[in-house]
Amino acid sequence: MNFTQKEDYGLRASLDLAVRAGSGPVQTRDIASRQGIPEQFLEQLLAALRRAEIVRSTRGAGGGYALSTPPSQITVGQILRALSGPLVPTELVSGGNDDASLDTSEVLVIRSVWGDIRSSIRAFADNTTLQDLLDRRSASMKDVSFMMNI
Repeated sequence: MNFTQKEDYGLRASLDLAVRAGSGPVQTRDIASRQGIPEQFLEQLLAALRRAEIVRSTRGAGGGYALSTPPSQITVGQILRALSGPLVPTELVSGGNDDASLDTSEVLVIRSVWGDIRSSIRAFADNTTLQDLLDRRSASMKDVSFMMNI
């Protein structure tokens, strides 16, 4: 459950593609420039998102990346799992030990806490779409423009 630059950059790149959805493929150098992501690292992230069928790539002079489905159909959870696997390691919840004698009441309580945390993270990530992030972005841009007009 350790979120890193990998997940942050992956979400930022996905949101960048969502902002430009419907306007054709976006080149990695453009995303990298706008988002401050090293281009080689971005290419690795986009390759993982392509394997997960979150983005599609187009080769050639006008090529680049685009979302494979509308932003309303792509969740934050899908993106995070495509980049890093499970959101909370399973062994924290189920126990990585086959020795049942180690299942003290304290261990069982803590596993249930990890289970609750996993459920909360999953619920948030799987119910938050790129469209939700676009809506948040629009709202924050309106707040900034409102402040500039005062």
